[in-house]
Amino acid sequence: MTAVKSLRAFKGMTVRNIKVYSKDKIALLLSMLTQIIVLSLFLLFLKSNYVDVINNSLGELKDLLEQKDIEAIVNAWLVSGVVGTSVVTASLNALSVMVHDKMDRLDYDYTAAAVKGSTVVFSYFTGAAVSSFAVSAILLTAGLVFLLAGGVFLYSFTDILLLYATVLLGSVSATMVLMTFVSFFKKDSTLSAFGILVSVAIGFVVGAYMPVSQFSENVQTVVNLVPGSQITALLRQSLLQPAIDNADKILGGVDNHAFAQSMNDVFSLKLHLFGESYGTAFMLLYSFAAVALFAILNIVLFRLASKRSE
Repeated sequence: MTAVKSLRAFKGMTVRNIKVYSKDKIALLLSMLTQIIVLSLFLLFLKSNYVDVINNSLGELKDLLEQKDIEAIVNAWLVSGVVGTSVVTASLNALSVMVHDKMDRLDYDYTAAAVKGSTVVFSYFTGAAVSSFAVSAILLTAGLVFLLAGGVFLYSFTDILLLYATVLLGSVSATMVLMTFVSFFKKDSTLSAFGILVSVAIGFVVGAYMPVSQFSENVQTVVNLVPGSQITALLRQSLLQPAIDNADKILGGVDNHAFAQSMNDVFSLKLHLFGESYGTAFMLLYSFAAVALFAILNIVLFRLASKRSE
């Protein structure tokens, strides 16, 4: 195929993969399952618990902060957890199209149509990444509206753009990582079992159910090695830091910024790996490195699979 024909085939298959996923209501629901669990736990248990934790941290200074200023911190933590889990679960469920096509033998149809294998594989990746970004961007938008409704909105236009850029990076990263595993699956049952495992674990791994700071140092190292943790940490920094800084500004330094520091520690605004703390620059570098590493791994796996099929 010529380059133009390959590009047309890639575009057509990518659009087709997005449409197939968007029409699968069950897959869309499963994409939201973890987020529904996080939201339910937050409303039923977590919000009041963390509001109490913050009030206890303030001690005699709690009268200096209004309830909305305290809730702004907790609500920002919720939004970062919901969106952070979404980029993972949405990517995984969008990749189900690849497994379904294997079951329906559509990969043989592509071969008969003289479509390059690399074009097919790349279309699955792009379709899943776009679908993941769309779902997660909608959730982020809803989250920002939720924060606005809370009465304290501290984010500039640039901050909001950076949040969506982080979601895009997370969608690309999660899709690239998960595609490495999904490429081995040939049945829905295998994908479903893997999906359940990921959905259950991801909320703990990225600190959506409880802050990672509550784990032991060794456990923190393990979960923070997962690329999704880096993305969620970036979202946490962008969403929580302004809320914490706002509370610190209201306190006016009467506590020597002890409250702000304690909130940074409790909500894990920095990641801990092997006993060391890492900030934004490391998180970005780690995320881009994960994309590059798993892109190479996917290329190698594709070439090995191509040789076996010859």
